[in-house]
Amino acid sequence: MKSVLRWAIRNTPAMNTAMIVVMVAGALSLFSMRREMFPEFDLEIILVTVPYPGASPEEVEEGICQKIEEAVRSVNGIKKQTSIAQEGSGFVVLELEADVRNVQKILNEVRSEVDRIPSFPELAEDPEVQQVTLRQPAIRVAVMGPNDPSPEAELRLRQVVEQVREDLLLLPTVSQANILGEKAYQIDIEIPEETLRKYGLTLRQVANIVRRENVEVPAGNMKGTSQEVLLRGKNKKLIGRDIARLPLITQPNGIVLTVGDLGTVRDEFEDTDAISRINGRPGMVISVDRTSSEDLLAMADDVRTYTASRALPPGYEMTVWMDQSVDVRDRLRMLVRNGIQGLILVFLVLTIFLEMRLAFWVALGIPISILGAGAVMFYLGHTLNMLSMFAFLMALGIVVDDAIVIGENIYEHRQRGRRFVEAAVAGTYEVLPSVMASVGTTVIAFIPLLYVSGVMGKFIAVLPVVVIAMLAISLLEGIFVLPCHLAHEPKKQGWVRQIHAVVQRQPGPLRWTFGAATLAVVAVLAPLGYPLRALGRIFAWLQRHATTWLDAFATRCYRPTLQRVTENPALVISIGVALLLVSLGFVRAGITPFVIMPKLDSNWIHAKIVYPDGTPAAVTDRATQRLEQAFLQVSRQLAGVPSGYTILA
Repeated sequence: MKSVLRWAIRNTPAMNTAMIVVMVAGALSLFSMRREMFPEFDLEIILVTVPYPGASPEEVEEGICQKIEEAVRSVNGIKKQTSIAQEGSGFVVLELEADVRNVQKILNEVRSEVDRIPSFPELAEDPEVQQVTLRQPAIRVAVMGPNDPSPEAELRLRQVVEQVREDLLLLPTVSQANILGEKAYQIDIEIPEETLRKYGLTLRQVANIVRRENVEVPAGNMKGTSQEVLLRGKNKKLIGRDIARLPLITQPNGIVLTVGDLGTVRDEFEDTDAISRINGRPGMVISVDRTSSEDLLAMADDVRTYTASRALPPGYEMTVWMDQSVDVRDRLRMLVRNGIQGLILVFLVLTIFLEMRLAFWVALGIPISILGAGAVMFYLGHTLNMLSMFAFLMALGIVVDDAIVIGENIYEHRQRGRRFVEAAVAGTYEVLPSVMASVGTTVIAFIPLLYVSGVMGKFIAVLPVVVIAMLAISLLEGIFVLPCHLAHEPKKQGWVRQIHAVVQRQPGPLRWTFGAATLAVVAVLAPLGYPLRALGRIFAWLQRHATTWLDAFATRCYRPTLQRVTENPALVISIGVALLLVSLGFVRAGITPFVIMPKLDSNWIHAKIVYPDGTPAAVTDRATQRLEQAFLQVSRQLAGVPSGYTILA
């Protein structure tokens, strides 16, 4: 191994080139990497949904869920079936085996088996079979309208929301924007009972006539000598006033009575007991969702810019809330802040107790490890998210341990009088087994996380990758790059003479150019000469006092304590075992609580009131309004009126 270390020191330019390549590749990777809240992945879960309007849960279970369970029982690869029967719809959740390679194949088999079921209830709608995917909302846009309860105002609000949604989809970073809780469009046809009796009609007959007339069907093509004409029967109507013109009855005298002649046709929304208020005003929410190929921070910035610049009709306003990029930005700032703090602390401590040059090269291991891990993440297809940044923060405090041990041992060998090269080789070689064992045990502790299966395995997959990559790159940098920098004896001549010597070595045509550039740099950096020298004197004074204090502590406290401990090993081991038993007793007795996933405070407050089925919507709305008023009162007392909140009843 000594020959390898000597080879690395002899090829210092190659080691520096490798270090620069890692840093540049890591920087480019981190800037090119997508940023998101949590890792994006697909679940091995298939959901079968069958709407059954008006049916009770018992009818849904018997007519929908049980038949689907029997149909898909023979499909290979299904681990667990879960059925949910509720009023108006039935769901069957199929959890697949963790080692399934082709989820789409099983999805197609399940869809085929469900389509073969011949005995679904007559009123049940077509089944929907899909793979469950985690699509995370990036930010939500709320559109508020005037306080007008009329149906026309609701329709106008819906039109404004639809226009805002179309504008959001035109943004280059947005591909998914969905309206939450929107009511389905509906055309109501009302014909008085007397009119139906007068013309001998029933509601079913009217519905069949409208359905027969309101169609758009292909009619083949007609070939001519010069061209071919495509024929199509096009009589599809989408709005109420067009439906009102559909013929309903043809009298013997040739007069045609339309739907509008016999009744009233209105454009309405589906009659559902849902009320949406935002900041006390009627409103609707647009959820801007992020796909696996989109950047969360760029998307949130574009949406905020749009909402700030978009002008809505009078009486309408927009606001944004539930911005997931806030947490990601906070974690990024924390990562940068902790990295800078770690660099400064490592540099200061090593400068005080050892020397400034060694402290600089040891502290450089932190950015090298972070950037190298970023390159590994980019190559493996990972993203910058809350978990990957947590892994960076977790490994930040241990990546320089090996470099500190190696650098301190090289410094110790130099203090014994060895030449710089020999001190670098001997110091690194002496602690190499300990350093590799220390890093190796930590890596081994994280390796099992790479093999966790299921949803949790996919969720935490990036965590061991980041930690192992940072530790491995830090170890390689400490073994091969750090000794190269500490093996060269610093020049004793002044920096002005060093620059002059470099200029003199340049070829004739480049000497004047290089000299002029050097003079410009010197003119800029010259004012810093005195502060740097003063800083060096301060560190020299701190080094002398720190060395004196450390020697006194080692002589008077540490050495006597260590001697007594080594002379009484049984007592020390007994104390350690006793402390371990006491700690376990605290946990067992409940004094120290044991919680796997602790509950944390959230930025959101959710309130829910449950009434029995069949409670009128007006009753639940009044209860929600009381909640809203209580929330506003508490908000005014504590922190002022909030910028945005949503009440859904």
